Amino acid sequence: MKMAHIAASACIAAFACSSGPAQTITIPGYFVETVITGLDLPTTMAFIGDDELLVLEKNTGKVKHYLNSTFQGTALDLIVANNGERGLLGICLHPDFAQNGLVFLYYSNGDEKGGTWLDNRVERFVWDGEVLTYESTIIVFPIDPLFDQFNGPWHNAGILRIGPDEKLYIITGDLGRGALGFAGAYRTIEQNGNNWRVAGVGGIHRLNLDGSIPTDNPFFYHKDDRIKTYISYGNRNSFGFAFDPLTGRLWETENGPEVYDELNVIDFGFNGGWTKIMGPDYRDAEYVQNLQTAYDAEDLIYLKGAYYGDPVFSWLDPIGVTAIQFLSSIKFGQNERGNVLIGDVNTRQLYLFEVNEARDGVVLLPGTEDGVADTDAERDQYAVGSGWGITTDLQLGPDGYIYTVSLTLGSIFRIRPEMDPFVPESFTVFRGLLLSGGLPDLFESDDSRLVVQTGQFAPSTQPPVQIEVTGTSPTETTSELRFRFEGMASRAFIERRISLYNYVTQSYEELHVGMAATSDEVIEIVVTTNASRFVEPGTRQVKSLMTWRAAAISFFTGWNVGIDQTIWTVRVQ
Repeated sequence: MKMAHIAASACIAAFACSSGPAQTITIPGYFVETVITGLDLPTTMAFIGDDELLVLEKNTGKVKHYLNSTFQGTALDLIVANNGERGLLGICLHPDFAQNGLVFLYYSNGDEKGGTWLDNRVERFVWDGEVLTYESTIIVFPIDPLFDQFNGPWHNAGILRIGPDEKLYIITGDLGRGALGFAGAYRTIEQNGNNWRVAGVGGIHRLNLDGSIPTDNPFFYHKDDRIKTYISYGNRNSFGFAFDPLTGRLWETENGPEVYDELNVIDFGFNGGWTKIMGPDYRDAEYVQNLQTAYDAEDLIYLKGAYYGDPVFSWLDPIGVTAIQFLSSIKFGQNERGNVLIGDVNTRQLYLFEVNEARDGVVLLPGTEDGVADTDAERDQYAVGSGWGITTDLQLGPDGYIYTVSLTLGSIFRIRPEMDPFVPESFTVFRGLLLSGGLPDLFESDDSRLVVQTGQFAPSTQPPVQIEVTGTSPTETTSELRFRFEGMASRAFIERRISLYNYVTQSYEELHVGMAATSDEVIEIVVTTNASRFVEPGTRQVKSLMTWRAAAISFFTGWNVGIDQTIWTVRVQ
């Protein structure tokens, strides 16, 4: 990445970057909170529970345990080589972590703390609530025994993720191997130099959770086990990849040399083009490591089943692109939800890209219709925050907020909405018959409904359909509370009433009366006076009651109501 090594290493050497301007977020309606400070070059993190984190420190090799932002102790202290981009770099949890406590770590193994590099490796550990204990080695990326390749100290990558297929995905940088025309470098498959020598690094590896190689990997047929592990190669170096929660497709950020950082969408068999191509193929990029030669896609080395794909977005002047995360929780509004947030090294900004309708690329803003930001102005159209330091990880927490790790600020921050939405945790049908649907059908406005039918007609002072929903507010005191209802009735002349539970009077307070529509309609109740009366002190519980009855004496029986969404929102700032 252009200037990224200089910028990062300067901060690492003297920690001069540990202070600076406050973090800003320019997305309307969101703000920033500091969660943890005082970390020593943190790289990545993993949530092991609500408000409970394991955080990795690059140079110390320590995995630190935090609960409610308070340091609980060092869970593990590894011996790491830490010069350059080496160190303790990646973490992810086994899909069954809650039952087995298994944790995967990627680190640069050293002969002593800060000593000589031996290899990069992924190992599996067991969490017992206080410490991590070694369980097994999953994969090792060593010095090649057949010839003397470069081994860094740059381009180690190291991000780990569990895919939607419950396989372990590992990204390795090229460690400087396979460079074209460099003294001491040997051309290799993964760096598109020749079709027989293997570097063992420079791509995305996919393994079973025990370290064995899945038989459906695209290059499983290959005679070399190192090639069998790849789903993608031709990758220079990456500090971020994430799976789109809506499609399962893998998105990756790629660091370029003097030119072209990339954002890629990757399917099995992807060849990213390095070392011959960076940026879109048609741009014919020339740089030191491709011998100032304008290579084309047909000049690459293609394993059977491989394909070349242009990046979906590029930065002509590299930003040192790093972490990536999808804003996929209910905490983010319709304008942001489903889109992708990205960090960097060189500008200390965050960038938000709107994902296109097909979810195979991004919506391109003026001047970047060709998929390239050629100027700072074109780049900064996508910027949504500054002062973040070097962002090395972006995670969606169990609470639905985005958490950022700043290497140079030694901190973890949280981005959350000023008006904070939350969904029901339970519902109760007091009167009526549940026909279909369940709790998740109340979360989104998506035409997936909870349907309740009235029973046989009988005179009663009680409405024949009564449904209560219960949730937990993120705050105990608030100046504004909203309750949003979306639903319908199966026929006309059905009266609907909505009440919120008042914890001061210990009774339901009716706030809406109206006639239900026969197609989905939205009712929003807004409380701006003494709104905290609807939040229970201590537990922060909130409750809403919805009732329906025929507006006049009716001989119709069996009518029903459908609820598409119930959601509360409270002001937290």
